[in-house]
Amino acid sequence: MAPRKKHSKSDSKQTRFVEDDHRQHPIHQKSNPAPQETRVTQPRALNISGDTRQSTISPGSPPGLAVNVAPTLVNCALNYVNFLIFKSPVRLFEFCDLEIMPGFLRRCCQAMLAEQWKHQLPIIQTKSPAVLAATILESALDKMTSTGNNSKLTVIDFCAGGGGPTPILERTINAARAPAGKIPLEFLMSDLYPHIDAWMASSSSSDHLSFIPQPVDATSPPIAALSTESTEVHSKNGPRSDTRVFRLFCLAFHHFNNDMAKQVLDSTMKTSDGFAILELQDRRIGCLMLMLCNFFLTLLVTVFWFKFWHEPLQILFTYVCPILPVVLTWDGIVSCLRTREFEEVMRLVQENTGPLVITTEVQDDGVHIKRCNTAEWVFEGGRRRHTFPFGYLNWVTGRKVSSKDSGSNR
Repeated sequence: MAPRKKHSKSDSKQTRFVEDDHRQHPIHQKSNPAPQETRVTQPRALNISGDTRQSTISPGSPPGLAVNVAPTLVNCALNYVNFLIFKSPVRLFEFCDLEIMPGFLRRCCQAMLAEQWKHQLPIIQTKSPAVLAATILESALDKMTSTGNNSKLTVIDFCAGGGGPTPILERTINAARAPAGKIPLEFLMSDLYPHIDAWMASSSSSDHLSFIPQPVDATSPPIAALSTESTEVHSKNGPRSDTRVFRLFCLAFHHFNNDMAKQVLDSTMKTSDGFAILELQDRRIGCLMLMLCNFFLTLLVTVFWFKFWHEPLQILFTYVCPILPVVLTWDGIVSCLRTREFEEVMRLVQENTGPLVITTEVQDDGVHIKRCNTAEWVFEGGRRRHTFPFGYLNWVTGRKVSSKDSGSNR
């Protein structure tokens, strides 16, 4: 569960996006008795560096460079040098996105990504990325199930790949719910390129984990994957869902260009009750340096994580013909460059909702939580370190506001 939050004027900031001359300009407003608004002439000068206790924005500030007071001197130094190297996401190709990519190579890449979610690396990781993600997702799901709406809730991973962290998320979250007497949540895996064999193996070990065998397009999901409370359900034919839906995007949202990302968010906000975007990378220099090491990490761990008699292609294309280390490293670097910050996701949302206000709160452990509310949705985002020193899990969650929600749950 998330630790108790401290609220103070010095620990909060608000950022409002407005339309001016058909461009989006951020306005910074500090919380004080007589708030003043300062227009930032360059839209991309918005400070979107994470883990900062106090940050200032001015037209002359270097984009993405954090001015911070971190909980420790080590974190302060790490945050200072770990700056954004591009002001906005950069779209380059990923091998696994290409239609000409052989299916067996794509499945090998998906299998390695799934293992990287599940395993804890010695010394530089205190827990596996999947377990860390489970704590964030559990908090978001608890808010959805504690508002008085007791209808069934299903978590659907819309880009599950080889399974990714979903089996661990299901197991960890439902194990945490059991002692409190909470009903187990159902988890479904889906993808545009279904990995049926891996999903069957994963789902065989749990009564609450299953999958959709047909290809699923996140911009236009089948009716069976739509929330029962969505009005869109009544306009489509086919077997209908009997559950509320929480959409999950693990290492996936960066694959969508802006137009497609807008479609995904629009579909999500119309046909689901909540969502989570989880990314293990960002556009900061430190993460890119770590990603360069992925080539050697793949060579190091493959022999321990995969057995030749079970996954001969994984061994063959790692050591005999080292295609996988090259593909995984390139795609990892491109994933970093494509990843959006919380503010950038909100800019996509606001095209359907109008101007938004973002507030930042500092928790007891120094972690920054960013929030943004609309009349119908509540959004949160933040960063949590999964790999020392520069590997961060970046997350964005959204929850539809129910009529039964109280002010405290918002």
